[in-house]
Amino acid sequence: MIIPAHVDVPQDRYPVVNWLIIAGAIAVFVWQTISIQERKAQLPAMEKKYENVSVEDMAKEFGVKDAQLKEIEKKVEKITRSLEDEVPVKKGRNLQEQFKETLVKQSILEQYYVLGEIRPYILDGFALKGLFGYMWLHGGILHLLGNMLFLWIFGNAVCAKIGNLRYIPAYLGLGIVAGISHLIFTGGSSLGASGAINGIVGMFLVFFPQNEITCYWIFLPYIRQFNVSSAWMILFWLAFDILGVILGGGGVAYFAHLGGFAGGVVLAILMLKFKMVTMERYEKSLFQVIEEYRHPSPIESPSGYYGYLNETTNLQQELPLVPIPAVPFEPKTISIDPVEKPKMIPLEPQKPKDEFIRFACSCGKRVKMPAKYAGKTGKCPQCNARLKIPEK
Repeated sequence: MIIPAHVDVPQDRYPVVNWLIIAGAIAVFVWQTISIQERKAQLPAMEKKYENVSVEDMAKEFGVKDAQLKEIEKKVEKITRSLEDEVPVKKGRNLQEQFKETLVKQSILEQYYVLGEIRPYILDGFALKGLFGYMWLHGGILHLLGNMLFLWIFGNAVCAKIGNLRYIPAYLGLGIVAGISHLIFTGGSSLGASGAINGIVGMFLVFFPQNEITCYWIFLPYIRQFNVSSAWMILFWLAFDILGVILGGGGVAYFAHLGGFAGGVVLAILMLKFKMVTMERYEKSLFQVIEEYRHPSPIESPSGYYGYLNETTNLQQELPLVPIPAVPFEPKTISIDPVEKPKMIPLEPQKPKDEFIRFACSCGKRVKMPAKYAGKTGKCPQCNARLKIPEK
């Protein structure tokens, strides 16, 4: 199991709105759990109450539409067939029909009585309550914790980047786009914040493609930590969703994931295009990374060679160096007085100035870097800590 734990993104402001969204999702889950447990306790009495009521009357009383009732009956038919195949039992036709009717009634009670209070907020059609509400509901504690972990890691960075006020409509809008994608391509009911969170991850990819994600690889009893580029990790998750769409099944709303992710990428691109968001000098957007890859610019390295340097440089990593042949010095002449005979004055080569910045890491390691890299960030070659090269 691979679990992301931290992203290497400096945050210039507090992502308060993202914290509130996480707290809101947890509060809704508590209310949802209490409501379900209270109604589950009353379920035996409800089954006895509707024991002699027809399925049609029961469905009408709970507001079950004809299409939804047919879907429930189809699932029950599939279950009964599998039971007959696995455990052949001789039953009369009346007993089989009664057994199916009982299962249909139980399904109606579970979906429309046990989930009665939260049912209007489940995504099941284009109703506004469902489109806005489904992203706050979750199918269990593991579903909630997994989603909130991703929202904490990527949402904090995106919220700090675009600002708290813009983050509110961005998150809700991406959740609606994900829900509509699910309804168009898959259909059926759905709940969970995965679609909206995948939209936030798409925005993160556009804003911070080069930043690293700290992950933990867990295979009990072994736990290992490793760093990986956010672009590679996000593209891996994207490929997993695409594979899920191709294979189908699993009870996961893959089209909601893909729709939210595409919406997040488009939204981040528009924000950069209309300058609603600006990149700092120590940051590089996805467009800047692609442009540098297409047209790299040479920068002189400390050893006198030429290589390629990014805004965020690892001090421990060697640059790809290309040696440049030395050019011999040739003395030149200048004219001092046009009347007098010109004098030949050789130009002596100037001694290079000390253009290096020397500073120390908190671990005690002394680092020396050219002054032209002032203000950029890198890693200490000894303790691997993030360093900012001070201004000279």
